[in-house]
Formats: sequence, C-alpha cells, structure tokens
Amino acid sequence: MKLSPPLATVIAAVLLAGAAQAHPLPKSASPAPNAVLKASPGEIRITFSEGLIAKFSGIEVVNGAGRKADLSPVELAPSNARQLFATIRAPLPAGAYTVNWRAVGDDTHHVSGHYAFQVKP
Repeated sequence: MKLSPPLATVIAAVLLAGAAQAHPLPKSASPAPNAVLKASPGEIRITFSEGLIAKFSGIEVVNGAGRKADLSPVELAPSNARQLFATIRAPLPAGAYTVNWRAVGDDTHHVSGHYAFQVKP
C-alpha cells in the first residue's frame, strides 16, 4: 500500500514523537545552562521529562582543570521523581564549571549530557 505524502508525514511525526518521549530528557536545570552566578550555588538540580531511578542516575560538577566538586550523593526530590539533585558540599571558587549528568528513566532508558555555568563573584 502506498501512502500519500501528507499521510506519511503525519505517521512519521507520530512515531518520532513517541520515540522522543521514551527517554528522560532534561526540561530545566538550576543553575541554568550558561548561567553566570555571583556566588557558588548550593546545589545542582535537574528536572527531567519522566521519572528517574536515582540509584543509576548521577550528577558531577567539574572545573576547567578537570577537578570534581565535592557533591552529596544524588537524590530524587521527595515530591518529584523527575527531579534529580545533589548538594554542593564546599563552595565553588570563581571559575567555569561543567555539569555532567546521566539519567536512567523508570522505564530503564539511559541518557546523558552536560552543560556549563560560571561563578564570577
């Protein structure tokens, strides 16, 4: 059976939309990507599109020299299983930082990514 171009486009869009929703994707973060902060943040918090498994998800913060910041173990927010966070145990000095994250959705799909922010007191 041959599909008309408009019908084929609609079917492809529906299939791709379903596939895109099959992975936990970041929806917001604090600090925000490319943020320039006047002081060290107290935590890193990322909200995803679906629930996560904290045991297999993670966050790390790395400075420009590759040194990891001292973070608490990663947790899910008590009221939101889509929100992953870690407390920064020691204030970050001025500099550029990269947040590396990995998330495993409650459907076991794995994703990872990173973003940057700066501390400029």
